[in-house]
Amino acid sequence: MKKKWLTALFLTLVTIFVLQACSNSSSSGSDSGKVKLVWWAHDNPAFVKANKQFIKDYTAENPDVEIDLQIFPYDAFVQKLKTAYAGNAAPDIAQIFGSWAPQYIANGHLSPVPDMYADKLKTDFYEPTLGAYTKDGTIYGIPQEYNLENGGMLASPDMFKEAGIEYPTTWDELVDASIKLTKTENNKITTKGFEFVSGDNITFFFLSLILQQGGEYLTEDGHVDFSTPEATKAMGEMKRFLTEYKVTDFRDFGGDLDISDFFFTGKSAMAYRGPWTIAEGQENYELGEFDYIPMPAYEDSQPYFAAETGWGEIVAKSSKHQEEAWKFVNYMTEREQAKYFNITTFTVPANIAAAEDPELLEALPKMKTSLDILEYGKFIGNFDTDFFKQQVNDNFQLIVDEKLSIDDGLKKIETEINNMVDKQN
Repeated sequence: MKKKWLTALFLTLVTIFVLQACSNSSSSGSDSGKVKLVWWAHDNPAFVKANKQFIKDYTAENPDVEIDLQIFPYDAFVQKLKTAYAGNAAPDIAQIFGSWAPQYIANGHLSPVPDMYADKLKTDFYEPTLGAYTKDGTIYGIPQEYNLENGGMLASPDMFKEAGIEYPTTWDELVDASIKLTKTENNKITTKGFEFVSGDNITFFFLSLILQQGGEYLTEDGHVDFSTPEATKAMGEMKRFLTEYKVTDFRDFGGDLDISDFFFTGKSAMAYRGPWTIAEGQENYELGEFDYIPMPAYEDSQPYFAAETGWGEIVAKSSKHQEEAWKFVNYMTEREQAKYFNITTFTVPANIAAAEDPELLEALPKMKTSLDILEYGKFIGNFDTDFFKQQVNDNFQLIVDEKLSIDDGLKKIETEINNMVDKQN
């Protein structure tokens, strides 16, 4: 009872805080007569650094504009945005993760990108980075990040040297290396040879294996189809890493730490994770030698993968200064500013010119693995991706534990996700 009371009190306080902040987000103009833009963002230190630099540089060139950057803890920020848009009290600009955009687009809360900026997005930005910001051919946001969890692995050169093997370049070599690098004690894994059991990577590994077989999982009406030979084979291959090769397990799944945390503390030899984890590791650990190497593609395929739309900027339809807001957003996402943002935040560029700029690779040499495969990415689809991943994760565990057959597990995933799509529609 006490826990429920405290939870209710917390939610009440959050709502009050959000409503008060919303009431202070008006962009009617400042006392100085300047156009005032209110910009909401979360509190990631690297993002904050980049955002403040953009404001400094932009307002120096545009002294008639004032930009009020309001920063919030991530969890409060998510709730704050929902309350603000529902109450028609959104800021002029918000820096959001792409998968949040469809609900705001569907509810008519967002300003479409003006034609003068939208026309170049389809040629200047990677397709998956625009997916969640797009509805019926109209784009409602400009991306800053190509969010991917595929194509690269953290690898320990010392563990490979100790095992007397080279980094894998084929699927068979990946399997062989995973087995040789795994260490056990009393029938329990103490060092995982190949770790992919995380909330994101189970799903993205699964989808990449479907795509790399030449299969598809998206249907024309926006649903999923997992009743295919490619989906069955993909799920079976993933299962083998736990039940046959025994190179990883569910021991650490669902905890407070990420699989990259375990890698950086020496508990795995290879960890299949996105490049953003490199920055996290550098910030949180005293790191020894490590590499970020290409993940071998399945069956000699190209490294096709599915990707979510990452961080980017949106403008509220209720903003009184949409033209000025889009001008600032466009400024932030052009080549030089985009490159600065991606270097500062260690994120993969959404802007093609920024990704191909040699200065980016000079600043972030470990980004090469990800940059080399960007052309092979496909937009995951307009789903509630948290729900999507939950269904894949839950049923993958049941399949591994032999509580569901592969076919039954895939059917359950497909049914639950398609029911979700129908409710959204």
